[in-house]
Amino acid sequence: MAGTYTLRQLEYFVAVAEAGSVTAAAQQIHLSQSALSTALAELERALDVQLLLRHHARGVSLTPAGEQLLTGSRRLLREAAELADEARGLGKDVTGTFHLACFGVLAPYVLPEVLAAVAARLPMLEVTTSEVDLAELVEGIGNGRFELAIGYDLTSDPRLETTRLYSLRPYVLLPRTHRLAGRKRIKLADLADDPLALLDLPYSREYFAGLFQAVGLHPTIRYRSTSTETCRALVARGLAYTVLNARPRDDGSLDHQAVVPVAISHEAASLDVVLIKAAGVRPTRRMSAVREIVDDLVATGSIASMFGDN
Repeated sequence: MAGTYTLRQLEYFVAVAEAGSVTAAAQQIHLSQSALSTALAELERALDVQLLLRHHARGVSLTPAGEQLLTGSRRLLREAAELADEARGLGKDVTGTFHLACFGVLAPYVLPEVLAAVAARLPMLEVTTSEVDLAELVEGIGNGRFELAIGYDLTSDPRLETTRLYSLRPYVLLPRTHRLAGRKRIKLADLADDPLALLDLPYSREYFAGLFQAVGLHPTIRYRSTSTETCRALVARGLAYTVLNARPRDDGSLDHQAVVPVAISHEAASLDVVLIKAAGVRPTRRMSAVREIVDDLVATGSIASMFGDN
């Protein structure tokens, strides 16, 4: 039969799960390794389930039950921290730590505006951020690692709840010396034989492939990169063209004078930028406060203004 457990034990469990080893977690939380191991063993006895698999000299891994408990533990610890704040009479101030994730491609445009607004309006709230690809973003929201995220709406996962912020149309980035660089609009078919530098990220690569498939084309992929800046630099060197959605106001690259953005003339699927939270999870005061700030930034155009003509 399951017994009682403590929030402290759950904190230790989350620390070990995130660190990947008892030794590393013990160092991070300033606790002896033996005391931490004892607390974990007591938690497993209280819940009557094995949460961790110990691997000699290789740390620990989570059992299926451990994976499930990790998500619930993160959520419970956040709710407990918020309850403690209210109990201390801090209800008028939003305090504590909030974990915000952002799709790495969007982060340079979005995070500075959001963090500046949070610092001004919620000075007692500490925001930690993670810049990740969409696959890690989805998983992080699903397992409770991230409380809120900003990314593209490229996946339908029942664990997620999304709110549309704005849309970004795809465009072609060409070398300034390219034969089509002087046009206002071009068709993807005009580039069928040209080398493409593909932004090769989870979900993104499928989206870009879909743009070409929609018009019956198979692009000539010469280069692949997980960095938009690398794709831009390849274009600036005249080695390829690329297709992107997030477009900086100055069309910035390592040499922005050498690249030219050109609109796609035919109908091409836009990407919705969305705010993402875990489905069915009651927003904490911290989450509600940050969401309100993001909504205000979108309403006033502060975030959208970071992009070019979209």
